[in-house]
Amino acid sequence: MYIRSNFHVKFNEIEKIISRNLDKRGLDKVNLRGQLESCVKSLNLSQTVVIVTGFVIKSAGVGETDGPPGALALAYGLERLGKKVVIVTDKYSEKFLKIGAELLNLEASIHIYKENMEDQQAELIINKYEPDHIIAIERPGRNIENRCYSMIGEDITEFCPNTDLLFIKAKQHNIKTSAVGDGGNEVGMGKVSDVVKKHVYKGSIICAQVETDSLIVAGVSNWGAFAICAGLCITNNKIIMYGEETYKDVLEKIVKAGAVDGCSKKNEATVDGLSYEENLSIFIKLKTTAENSVKYRLSASY
Repeated sequence: MYIRSNFHVKFNEIEKIISRNLDKRGLDKVNLRGQLESCVKSLNLSQTVVIVTGFVIKSAGVGETDGPPGALALAYGLERLGKKVVIVTDKYSEKFLKIGAELLNLEASIHIYKENMEDQQAELIINKYEPDHIIAIERPGRNIENRCYSMIGEDITEFCPNTDLLFIKAKQHNIKTSAVGDGGNEVGMGKVSDVVKKHVYKGSIICAQVETDSLIVAGVSNWGAFAICAGLCITNNKIIMYGEETYKDVLEKIVKAGAVDGCSKKNEATVDGLSYEENLSIFIKLKTTAENSVKYRLSASY
């Protein structure tokens, strides 16, 4: 029999995989336990999930390669589990999500969040789709002065429609929330604001204030999204992650559409300054961990 403790072992293994690279930004000091598992549990209980993503690179005038691939992978996995998905992004990442959704044959609705009437848009999304869970994957969050900043302290507020309001209103409506981040300036990082302000470069300026019920801190935010997918595989005893070739196709098409690396600012198939091969290796490790768990449970059931 597959005992409950094995779930914890697998989740710990997944969290260790995505912790690589955290020391480069000072987030290795974060000490959160059970956040991945709590996020996965909540998503499993949900029927409709809103995924918020897209982080603009000001100098390039477009979104980066971190965020949309993870959001698309999560949407793909959730739909394999019969969930309804809504993706929320802005005009800077719009085409990346639409191209990826078409490639993956997603049924997900894509809502483009605009600069004006953010409060009304947040209410509209919640009232129209009635989500059980709202999750951010690498989405800029506002600091205590209601401003958004890049990881180097560049003010990007005018490029960031205020999606914080979705998470604020979610709490008012008793909707569960989660977030994935890697730098301290993303939605959800208010949960570890003390660490961000003390250990992250310009942390006292860039630190996002909005907290979420669950927070997954990963070396790269895409990795955190893939980790959630792996966790969903394990808890549902079902492979819901796509393969290596699809991973490659999604990233290549997003880059072809103009996405840039958030660190290098170059239009290339790298993420946060890490090579394609480095990022792919993390995806493969997570998928392999999930597959091995599912195979073990299936063999143990005979």
